[in-house]
Amino acid sequence: MIKKNLAFLALFALSIEASELNNKNLQELEALMKADPATQGFIVSHNNQVVSEYYAEGYSNDDLGTTWSIAKTFYAALIGVAIEQGLDVNLDMTLSSFIPEFSNDERGKITLENLLAMKSGLKITEHENQEMFFSLNNLEFALNVDLEKPQGQEYEYNNVNTMLLNPIIKKIFGKEVHEVLVDEIFSPLGIEDYGLWEDTSGNDMTYYGIDLKPNDLLKFGQLINNSGEWQGTQIINRNFLNASIKPISEGTGEWFGLHWSVRKFNQQKSLVGLEVTDGEILFVVPEKDLVVVRLTKYLHDASKGYQINFGPLAYILWMPYSWVRYITELLAPAPAEPGAEIVDDPNLNIPNTQAQGISIYHCPFTSPDKCEGVTKIQDLIFDLVD
Repeated sequence: MIKKNLAFLALFALSIEASELNNKNLQELEALMKADPATQGFIVSHNNQVVSEYYAEGYSNDDLGTTWSIAKTFYAALIGVAIEQGLDVNLDMTLSSFIPEFSNDERGKITLENLLAMKSGLKITEHENQEMFFSLNNLEFALNVDLEKPQGQEYEYNNVNTMLLNPIIKKIFGKEVHEVLVDEIFSPLGIEDYGLWEDTSGNDMTYYGIDLKPNDLLKFGQLINNSGEWQGTQIINRNFLNASIKPISEGTGEWFGLHWSVRKFNQQKSLVGLEVTDGEILFVVPEKDLVVVRLTKYLHDASKGYQINFGPLAYILWMPYSWVRYITELLAPAPAEPGAEIVDDPNLNIPNTQAQGISIYHCPFTSPDKCEGVTKIQDLIFDLVD
């Protein structure tokens, strides 16, 4: 009789948990993801349990996708790892403590907190320093960006801020950045299959460039959802993480914390995460134990490795960036017709979703509040758990 009562209570508890999910929203979200020809993999977890999982025809969880700028959150998290381990770092420290090149100028006075909050005051171009990607040495580019305005005053999304985490993490941990990422986050999470990109000069890229399986990206989202704890071990400092995902600075169509975007929030919950380059998604609603990931169809031959090679394009990189961008868009593979075979260009080695992975709901270079598809997806996720 006792066993029957316990079984009934267990089933009752599960039914309560299941009832928290808004099934209408979940079904609508699933339909949107399946209707998008760019979707490679899509997973939803609630209370650390997968409640929805979909892979496009010809794909499975064994296929890597690229995270583009979602990678920023991984490298920022390493600062929280260092704090948790009691290493020599805190958010009030200035960049001069980590970057010798900044020791004798005003950039050295920028605090780590302002760097992570995208309030460094470092110069940003109209293209948000995307020129850095098309430089042969990304780290050299970042180290030569001037201070344009006082730190702490204005939020500006700037890839240079995150590339500067390269020498900072290296200084804190005493080893290469990708090695730190694998040792401190991937290994504890059981992530074994991945691609970590370097620039043409061999610098570990920290503002984008992590290739993962959808389920492994989900693990990282669950780590964030669980306040930096994984299987009983505190990996990322809880206070650092909680501060990271709070809305600190108002941007265009979003708020920003410490390298995390906050797309929606009220007194009960917040939608934390990123929707990036071609519609890749990592969203967390920590108050509701909800994690959603989506990777778009990816074209990369892993046997070529993960070091950027622009091939013939390297000869035009001296041109103004607007010209380079125009030329590369002209040369980019056209969007694939359904069922068409995609051939990887043997002369190039760069992350490439352009040929087959641009979400029909994504609006490039448009704020999320001005993009109807993105807004719809965010609203569904935000209200996915009652």
